[in-house]
Amino acid sequence: MRLNSIPFSRLILVLFTLGLVGTAVALFWITYLGSVSIAEHEIARTARSKATLARLVFMQHLDQLEVQIREVAADPAIRTALADNDKAAARKAIERATQGMTSATLDILLIDRPGEDGWVNTSLGLIDLSHQLPPDVRAAMPPDIWITYSEHDSEPLMVTTALAILVLDPETGQVLGRIFGGTTVTDSFTLPGELAKALQLDELAFYHHGHVVAGMGDLTREVLPETLMASDEDVAYHLKGDSLYVHIPLMMDVDGHHLSAVTKQPVDTLQKVEDTYSRLFTPFLIYTGILAIGAALIVNRITTTGLARLLTYAMSLRQDRVVNVPAPGFIVEFNQLATMFQAAFESIRNREAQFKEMIDGSLHGVLVHADNRILYVNEALLKILGYDPGAPEQLVGAPVLEIYASDEHSRLRSYYDMGKNGGAPRAYEIKGLTRTSEPIWLEQHVRVTEWRGVPAYYATITDISERKRQEELATKNANFDILTGLPNRRLLMDRLTQTIQRNNHIGEMTALMVLDLDRFKTVNETYGPKAGDQVIETMAARLTQVLGPEQTVARMGGDEFAIILSNPEDRWQIEQVARDILSEVERPVELEGNARIVLAGSLGITLSPNDGDDDEALLLQANTSMYQAKAESGSSYRFYATRMNEQTARSGQIEAALREAVERGGLHLNFQPIIDYPQGRIVSCEALARWIDPKLGSVPPCEFIKVAEESGLIVPLGEWVLREACRFYLSCNRNGLQLDSLSVNISPRQCRDAGFVGRLEEILTETGMEPARLHLEITESVMFDDQRADPIKILEAISALGVKISLDDFGTGYSSLSYLKRLPIDTLKIDRSFIMELERDADGQALVEAIVSMARSLEISVICEGAETAEQCDLISSFGCALIQGYSIARPMAGVDFHRYLARMNGLKHVMGRAG
Repeated sequence: MRLNSIPFSRLILVLFTLGLVGTAVALFWITYLGSVSIAEHEIARTARSKATLARLVFMQHLDQLEVQIREVAADPAIRTALADNDKAAARKAIERATQGMTSATLDILLIDRPGEDGWVNTSLGLIDLSHQLPPDVRAAMPPDIWITYSEHDSEPLMVTTALAILVLDPETGQVLGRIFGGTTVTDSFTLPGELAKALQLDELAFYHHGHVVAGMGDLTREVLPETLMASDEDVAYHLKGDSLYVHIPLMMDVDGHHLSAVTKQPVDTLQKVEDTYSRLFTPFLIYTGILAIGAALIVNRITTTGLARLLTYAMSLRQDRVVNVPAPGFIVEFNQLATMFQAAFESIRNREAQFKEMIDGSLHGVLVHADNRILYVNEALLKILGYDPGAPEQLVGAPVLEIYASDEHSRLRSYYDMGKNGGAPRAYEIKGLTRTSEPIWLEQHVRVTEWRGVPAYYATITDISERKRQEELATKNANFDILTGLPNRRLLMDRLTQTIQRNNHIGEMTALMVLDLDRFKTVNETYGPKAGDQVIETMAARLTQVLGPEQTVARMGGDEFAIILSNPEDRWQIEQVARDILSEVERPVELEGNARIVLAGSLGITLSPNDGDDDEALLLQANTSMYQAKAESGSSYRFYATRMNEQTARSGQIEAALREAVERGGLHLNFQPIIDYPQGRIVSCEALARWIDPKLGSVPPCEFIKVAEESGLIVPLGEWVLREACRFYLSCNRNGLQLDSLSVNISPRQCRDAGFVGRLEEILTETGMEPARLHLEITESVMFDDQRADPIKILEAISALGVKISLDDFGTGYSSLSYLKRLPIDTLKIDRSFIMELERDADGQALVEAIVSMARSLEISVICEGAETAEQCDLISSFGCALIQGYSIARPMAGVDFHRYLARMNGLKHVMGRAG
């Protein structure tokens, strides 16, 4: 949009007039603000002066009262009367001491004698000490310090200022009594009067915590401005109309509230300033306007003549005519401009020559073109495009599109069309061509210029091929795993979304698999992270090879991979691929140093559209089924089923409820007897945790123990079981019941915990349990599940406490006989799977008899658990195993029921029977 032009003479006239008038008004306003500021400063100074004087008068009043109190305290007759408990003598001494005191009047004057409050009270008759200075307040008063006390429950509010002075025996230093003196502030006329007289005021009020307690004039009935009373601790003032209110804190009472004085006095300083400036403003504005217009006319006359000569000279220079500098005029700056114009035009001619030399030597490529023809190129552009240096004619005159890739021509033409309307981009990246037709990435900044009198395009060009290569590398790193080169989770989800959309459109199936390497953590911990990386790279290569390039294999992180199987023919083919994957995983991996490891994998599979078509949900379902495969057996695959979500939700409910139950003691123990079968005597029992939740009902141990292991709750739960089991054992013996020992199951997670042995020792000490009476049952997984923990050190530390160790479920795990010899095992518990149908299983009988014989030779006792019939018990006993546990003996029972059962089987004794 083109602006309307105005003559310079008019502009000068208007601007000069406005400038002078505006400056004058601004100065007038600044002067006014300065006067107001001075007036406000004077008001503030007056307020501070009043506050200082008020505090001084208040403290002088207290000093006068203190002098009177100390004269009474210094009277030897007072000490004698206190020592002799002579009240009459004390009163006479006080009367003598206070005679002739005419300055300040003591409203309160009394003496407390040790053991007798208010021993002598010479206070004014209207003073009620029970409200204004009660005994408990007097007892708490520090000596020689003025305090302010307020009785908030009284009506009106009672405020008292008082001082306590000790009367001491000069010889022994013993306190003979305390003299209290002071004045009441509430409804006082003396103190407000003194302050008003000193401050030369007619209105003054005392405030305590926002309440008027004394004063004079109408101020006691006024509603004060909120800003005045915003803070009890600071001096504040407020100007309202022609009245100045000042808030003066005087003293803080024992409750932390301030006793303050508020004064009111007339002030007319600001009003006088405003009235004066209001009267002066109109004539000032008229005189200023007249002077400004006159001055502007004079300036306009002077400048117009000189400017006309200067314009004529400039037009002559533009037309390259040789003219002399005009004769100097009245204005020095115009004379200087004429000289500068001549120098500037000479400088422009010189700079044009220098500019051409500069762009010729620029490190950036420079291209000038017009009408689709190259007009100029510099040496840097020739070098960038691979042309011979010093020969711009190789490109000058050629079509400009010749140096760009053919697929960029349409974009460039559109930019040229847009440039005619000013809408083309100024900077952009574009693909160019070298002399050998090789592609090269360029960044060019384009602007419109004039080249030898014609419009042209001026482009600065930079080679950005290396930057583009780095950007492509960054894009790859954002979408691919650095270690394996496989797609990462981000790219996997993108491909999964596209595959689902495409296959749903054409009615085909998609399978998403999640693979997790079993025991991969052990590789890292045993052989180090470098070996772990080698395993991951090997597995990535195997998966890519077995699945082929048309399928997507991605690394999700750690030891987890994901696979998108596009368009499988049927479920059988998916299962075949799953088996192939697991077979590849189970192939041995050769590590550096001739180490050789064998891993297994757990594979979860979900199908789209059968199981849904939401990518995040499908990934979650594949993970769920993978964890199900890992939990069931490992080295297997599982298809997703709706029940898995239900199991996951159930596990979540159990974990939340179990956490609360452990914290609040919501579990209980049952006890299953262990019998010496030949003697028919109960020698021990096994403590078993049981749980009945108010919402979930009875939760089986196999369910909540598994959740506790996975969530880490097994550690606090195990400690609770240990502590309660020890207490139960001691309760049996305190009641005269004969029980040799008690067994508690310990999970692998508990046993491997760094502080387990220390906490076990604390529980034994806390409960008073004899260590030899406690048997801890461990499974073989303690020795094999975690290579970081040394099972020998763990079990030896437990054994060193005197606690016995039982190997539970013997025969179902690794059953390494060498561990029986090396570890401090006291008892073997043969698993119930060997006892089931023992009477009809000759091989089982031979195996049980062999285990019993072997344990006897190693001096290890044996317990057979799971005996359900009398015939099984007889067989077990015939093999030489006396200790039996099972339903044929008794089922697990509550503690009270076990007490009765133990009393019936073993009888009652006053002294606990010793084992063996």
